[in-house]
Amino acid sequence: MSDKKRWIITALCILGLILIIDLVYIYIKTNFISDAPKSFCSISSFIDCDGVARTPKAFFMGIPLAIWGVILYCLFLFLAWVDKINAKLNFPLLKVFKNPSSYIATIGLISFCISVTLACISIFQINKICILCFATYFINLFIALFAVKKNFFFEDIKTTVLDFLSGVREYRTLFLSVCLVVVATLGFFQQTLILAPNLKAQLSIKEFSDLKMNIYAIDGNNLGNPDGDVSIFVYGDFMCPFCKIMNIMLHKLVLEDKNVAIYHVNFPLDMACNPSVTKKIHPGSCILSKYALAAQKQGNYWGMVSMIYNVLPRDEKQILKSAEAIGLDKDKLYQDAHSKEIDEYLENQVYRGIKAGLIGTPTLYIDEIPHSEILPYYKLKELVKQSRIRHAKEKSK
Repeated sequence: MSDKKRWIITALCILGLILIIDLVYIYIKTNFISDAPKSFCSISSFIDCDGVARTPKAFFMGIPLAIWGVILYCLFLFLAWVDKINAKLNFPLLKVFKNPSSYIATIGLISFCISVTLACISIFQINKICILCFATYFINLFIALFAVKKNFFFEDIKTTVLDFLSGVREYRTLFLSVCLVVVATLGFFQQTLILAPNLKAQLSIKEFSDLKMNIYAIDGNNLGNPDGDVSIFVYGDFMCPFCKIMNIMLHKLVLEDKNVAIYHVNFPLDMACNPSVTKKIHPGSCILSKYALAAQKQGNYWGMVSMIYNVLPRDEKQILKSAEAIGLDKDKLYQDAHSKEIDEYLENQVYRGIKAGLIGTPTLYIDEIPHSEILPYYKLKELVKQSRIRHAKEKSK
């Protein structure tokens, strides 16, 4: 490789590293730091580096694409200087890199093709673009073009493949060992998703949102152990899709943890019974709450809760039909749902939510600490664990 070509490629790699390190910072900021300020490249709803960094498309094998970019530019720099390094060290393994310019051209071409795919995904699927990402895509192309020899990459690709096969034959054991380490490392990151917290949370929530019915449903008026050491109060609205997901999680939690108690507080976002609601959000949710509370008088509040979330009845006729299917007396249920007692019961629960300053559902209270967002299941279990730690510290005082 000529010195001119080497320095041009080096300059492009340094520019690429500057951009990609900034992308790593943006990724860390948006995925690990709550309430982080917007990045300079988040200009609009379409040109939004932060938004792209939060999506599941920002990862490959559990590793952020920005980190893959750092690896790529470091590889380019190594290949650009490998002959110089070998001249100093005279290390036998480095002698397998016989045509580094061809390798850079081939890898650069592959990376640009991947970049075009990522650009299409960004524009047509995510509907957001990252201008820093697009800048690196062109840098990848320029690196490939400066490294190419002739015949529009065909000779470089052929040389790269032949040299690769030759190197594998010469260092077969080392190659297999490296492959095993790489596969194990990628498997670890893909399994744990420790570098992809947003993706991990989304997948955890998706596990429950994909369920058509509550497969963990428990009947009766009690959910969990009333004498449990951790109590969770969940404020919910039966027409809230996230409340349905949370309901399934809570049922699974009490099946796995026999020392947790769950208490449901109705907070329908419906002007018919909630004075804090000033516009149509979930009309019809008040009557659903009344029927759930009425089912408590027949000893199956939680069975009714899961049924309503599963079916989401359109009217009272469907509510009564579905209630009868889970063993409730529909005539008594109807009378109780329209009784003054249930009206006052629901009014008290709604007032409790208003007094707590609720702005949405679901909202969980654990040790009087509110959590006003849909939680991934592992986070829910972590909150229970933290509650027990707090209780243990209080007892030790």
